[in-house]
Amino acid sequence: MDAVPEAKVVDTNESADIAVAGVSSSGEFACVGIGGATDAGDASNPGRTPRWNISDQLSVRTDWSSQDDLSPQRSTRSDGFSHSELENYSRDLRSCRRTLTTMVSPRNSFGKPLRYGVHSIQNMRQKMEDAHRAVLGVEGWSPSTSRPSSREGMEASLGSMSYFAIFDGHAGSEAAKFASENLCELLAADRTALLSEPSEALRRALARTEEEWLERARSREWMDGTTAAVALVDRAGCRCIVGNIGDSEILLGSRGESGLTEYKILTEVHHLKRSPSEVDRVSSVGGRIWRGRLGHPKISPQVLSLSVSRAIGDLFFKDEKYTDGVLTGLSAEAYIATVEICAEQISDEFLVIGCDGLWDTVKYAEAADFVLERLHDKDDPQAISEGLVRLAREAGSSDNITVMVVVM
Repeated sequence: MDAVPEAKVVDTNESADIAVAGVSSSGEFACVGIGGATDAGDASNPGRTPRWNISDQLSVRTDWSSQDDLSPQRSTRSDGFSHSELENYSRDLRSCRRTLTTMVSPRNSFGKPLRYGVHSIQNMRQKMEDAHRAVLGVEGWSPSTSRPSSREGMEASLGSMSYFAIFDGHAGSEAAKFASENLCELLAADRTALLSEPSEALRRALARTEEEWLERARSREWMDGTTAAVALVDRAGCRCIVGNIGDSEILLGSRGESGLTEYKILTEVHHLKRSPSEVDRVSSVGGRIWRGRLGHPKISPQVLSLSVSRAIGDLFFKDEKYTDGVLTGLSAEAYIATVEICAEQISDEFLVIGCDGLWDTVKYAEAADFVLERLHDKDDPQAISEGLVRLAREAGSSDNITVMVVVM
């Protein structure tokens, strides 16, 4: 009998959300990040080149704007799209192979439109696991990313609020896709609570997304997970409601008429290396912490660990079938906050919603200054989101990167 190679202690790639230890075709143990980095070739396909080959540095994106063939003005259908365009557009948005920018024609006294742009790249990862979605409320029109034919009902249910969200998947893209397609629908379906208690409605919608995803994951034995960062912008109510799970974050920046600039982070970071309170929370339930990562109760953390301490999904860390009923500390409880926006004497105000592919290499102040400078130069949100992605990549980010810029 051949000797079994002795396991080596390996440092996990810090940017990988889930890390597992694998065996290369040569018998060497290597650190493999699911949706993350590996220096070894694919053991199941020895002829495959390592993912660090320069040809694998992909950027998958296509722009959409109101001047393209999908615009209502050029449509042949009364609702703005042909059947084939609807199908292709919806599929591309869900797969993140499309980025879009939309300007809202104001229907109130704000005097300027609500604008946003979003840019996603696969970067040096083997797969694209990010997803995003934006739905504008009654201030204007926008295409629905899941059921375009029902967009009027969706936007009417949101009332004066506009919805912006990104999802950073790990161990696969299915959880992120599911959340991007369903969270807004769940939120809009709870219209009474959304209009009276939007923060509680957002909390419930995120919890319901977790429940419905885990139900689907159990039936298919899917282990995918995802972070979430969501913003509800209500200019009529001068408020912004945000929620996040994991390490995707939201920054609010502004410039006053006096020239004073400010920024603040509206979300929490649910990451054991960056949050002492999360370490305390996980430890209090008996969770396993290893080198600043969340371990599994039955499997060596050298083999399987998570970088985030809160996420939607990750059935393997939550279902007693896989944990023997032992709590791991992984939670999908969202952080929710409400902040004032659209105050008097503010000339520029914006949100930057980004996954860790942005924030791991771009500092908060750097991102805020970048947006303020570009707004001063009259750049649109789409160009600014692309610039932030480029900034993160040039600073060394190899992760999937998704950035959404909302100019209020």
